[in-house]
Amino acid sequence: MKKGLEAFNPLELARLRLAFAGFTLLPFILPKLHKIPKTAWIWLSLTGLVGSGIPALLFAAGITRIDSSLAGIINSTAPIFTLLAGLLFFGLKVSKFGAIGIGIGLVGTVFLILSQKGLSVNGNQWVFAALPLLGAICYGFSTNIIKSKLQGLSAVSVTGIALFLVGLPSAFWLLIDGTLSPCLHSPLHQKALIYVALLGTVGTALAVLVFNFLIRHTTVLFAASVTYLIPAFAILWGVWMGESLIWQTLVGMAIILSGVYLVNRR
Repeated sequence: MKKGLEAFNPLELARLRLAFAGFTLLPFILPKLHKIPKTAWIWLSLTGLVGSGIPALLFAAGITRIDSSLAGIINSTAPIFTLLAGLLFFGLKVSKFGAIGIGIGLVGTVFLILSQKGLSVNGNQWVFAALPLLGAICYGFSTNIIKSKLQGLSAVSVTGIALFLVGLPSAFWLLIDGTLSPCLHSPLHQKALIYVALLGTVGTALAVLVFNFLIRHTTVLFAASVTYLIPAFAILWGVWMGESLIWQTLVGMAIILSGVYLVNRR
C-alpha cells in the first residue's frame, strides 16, 4: 500500500487492489456459479463489501498519514471485533476472559492511536489512525457472516465470488476515469502498479482464500487469530522502509496482543 500510494491516491489504490483481487480467482469460480444458492448472493455481496471493499479504502486512506507498522498493529484487533460482532449480532457466547480481553484490546488500541507523534485529539489527524480500526471492525463482521451464513460454500467460492462482486465494478470505474492512463508513460506509476498488483493477488485474493479456509474448518476466533502475526511483519517491513519505531508502539502492540490472547482463551 505504501509503495502504491507513491503514485495513486487512496481511492485509486483501493479500486486497483480490488480489481486485481477480483479477477485472480475468476477461472476457479466460473464453473461453480450455477451451484450457488440464490439466498447466498446477498451474503456474498455483503462480505465482499465489508470484508474487502470498505477496508481496502480505509487502510489506504489511513496510511497516508500513519506508519504502515501502526496500521498493521491496529489490524491485530480483528479477533476482538470478531468476538464483539459475534456476541452482539450472531449469537456467539463470550467468556469471562473474552470480556476482559475485549476491554484490554480496546485500551491498547486507544493508547496506540493517541501516542503517535503528530496525532492530536483536538485536531483531525487522529482520524487517520482510526480508519484502520474501522477496517478491523469490518473484518470482524465479515468473518462472522462467512462462518454463520456461508458455511455451506467452499472457501474458493466464497473468496472468488465475494472479491469478484467488488472487483468488477472497480475495474469498470478504473477504465472510465482514466486512472491507468499515466501507467503508459510514467515509470513511477508502472512501478506502483506492480506493487498494487502484488497487493491484490497475493495480499488480498490468496490471503483471503487461506483465511476463509480457516474460517470454514475452525472457529471464527481461531481464524481471526492469524492477525497475531501481522504486527511483527508490519513492523519489520516498516523499519525496512525507513519508518521510525517508538517505544509506545511496542507497548501498545503488547497490550493489544494480551487482549487478543484472552479473547481466544476458553
